Amino acid sequence: MIKLLRFLKGHIPATIAAPLCKLIEAIAELAVPMIVATVIDVGIANGDKSYVIKYCAIIGVLAIFGFLISITGQYLASKVALGYGTRIRNAVFAKVNRLSVSACDKIGGASLVTRITGDVINCQNALNMFLRLVLRMPFVVIGAFVMSMIIDPVLSLMFLAMTVVLGATIASVLRLTMPRIKRAQTNLDELSRTTSESIAGARVIRAFSTQRKAKQTFDDAASATARTNIGAARISALLTPLTFAVVNLAIIAVLWFGGGKVNIGSLSQGKTIALINYLNQAFFVIVNIGNVFSVFTRSAACASRVNEVLDAPLPENGVKTEIDTDAPVVLALDGVSFAYDGDYDVRDISFTLGANKTLGIIGGTGSGKSTIISLIEGFYKPDKGSIEFCGTNAAEYDIAAMRKVIGYVPQRAAVIAGTIETNLKIANENASRETLENALALAQASELLASHGLDGEISGGGKNLSGGQRQRVSIARSLCRENVLYLFDDATSALDYKTERNFIRAMDTVPGAKIFVSQRISAVSGCDDIIVLDGGQIVGHGTHENLKRDCPLYAEFCASQTEGA
Repeated sequence: MIKLLRFLKGHIPATIAAPLCKLIEAIAELAVPMIVATVIDVGIANGDKSYVIKYCAIIGVLAIFGFLISITGQYLASKVALGYGTRIRNAVFAKVNRLSVSACDKIGGASLVTRITGDVINCQNALNMFLRLVLRMPFVVIGAFVMSMIIDPVLSLMFLAMTVVLGATIASVLRLTMPRIKRAQTNLDELSRTTSESIAGARVIRAFSTQRKAKQTFDDAASATARTNIGAARISALLTPLTFAVVNLAIIAVLWFGGGKVNIGSLSQGKTIALINYLNQAFFVIVNIGNVFSVFTRSAACASRVNEVLDAPLPENGVKTEIDTDAPVVLALDGVSFAYDGDYDVRDISFTLGANKTLGIIGGTGSGKSTIISLIEGFYKPDKGSIEFCGTNAAEYDIAAMRKVIGYVPQRAAVIAGTIETNLKIANENASRETLENALALAQASELLASHGLDGEISGGGKNLSGGQRQRVSIARSLCRENVLYLFDDATSALDYKTERNFIRAMDTVPGAKIFVSQRISAVSGCDDIIVLDGGQIVGHGTHENLKRDCPLYAEFCASQTEGA
């Protein structure tokens, strides 16, 4: 939690004022029992109604004043906490967008969502409670003890004994609940992951009638979360009856011994009542201390998870922003190897790509095609070897500057809720309508433009578009600006062969080097150079005709895809 205090910047005056308001409220609260004691010992004992009315009016004024100052403190604390939570949430979201893909993979998408939402809210609530109670609670406890000492030093020892016993009780309960609370947050991650997978795969689940199995998986995750929280709640539930028992025993002791002192005249009735009131004030505060520590325990676990994201190392980034777009060799990989986890997924990959040349990469599923594209795009760093872009080691470039001259189309077409225009302008926010229309035409999406227009609405995830339409919008996005290099990662898999052929021919008119990744011979056969991958290694390299003759795997692809044609 301490590391997150930097997000209070801009709210320092309110951060100081909020607990001060609650402190003033506590002072007013501590004054009431002594006034009540005076009313009993003087006003009621002497039958002086005017005295009683006068001091009752003072109690009323203190109550109204305390209410107003309390509301002010609550408002300031809430304002600070909301600003604090917003700043943390924005910082975490910004950090996630700067993290490497491997770091995001390690934490997990579902966990990141939980940390940005639930964990930040818990930290926000903890701060709100802290500002409202940080000065008030100890002041009330200490003040009540001091006032009890003034009333009767001997009876105040019972107050002290009660405080010690309550403190030990609360500490024991918290010690048992803390591990369960931390485990509950981990279970919540699993529940979020299960929920996300079930929603994303709803069609597949229904298509194969596995709703019952999906429901059981969700129930298991939800039950595990519930069991952990219920276990913590059961232990926490002991706190109230135990503290009630301790306080009531203390009150009985005060009445027992205080009554004897009243009988012999060494203690007045009003002061006895005041002493019991101070015991009750301290009791409620101490019980709240237990609840506060419970909230702080949960928020500490949440803050740790938030800090894990904020402290995650960023990928190394170069500083060079000027790119030689006229370089004769756009891309050169030399002995590149990379592993997600364990053995290398691609190994010893070497090739060059000249300006305005085309390269095809073909291979079976899991052969490493998309991994090579991810390495070129800078999503991952090679474990061995080097990647040169426009004559300079890619590691020396500012990654944002390099990506501004690379047109990337991912394997899974990614569109967002909005219009066709807003989706295309992700690549170039200053693109004219003519540029956008030309990009759609090159992507063979003219009929989409004719039927929907640039202002046509796209639902979340592009659910109102077909797979081919989503893919063509994704392709058009990469064509909305001039690039040195275009990366098409299986970008035509949802297109029919005619549309694919027309698109590849249209790309001949677009300047820039191009890499076409595909499992289709038709997508790569016209490239200047073709790489054949198998098991993460290059097993063939050359032109279409040469590979048909010299590479058995490529020849097998050709035969299987032209058989019966």
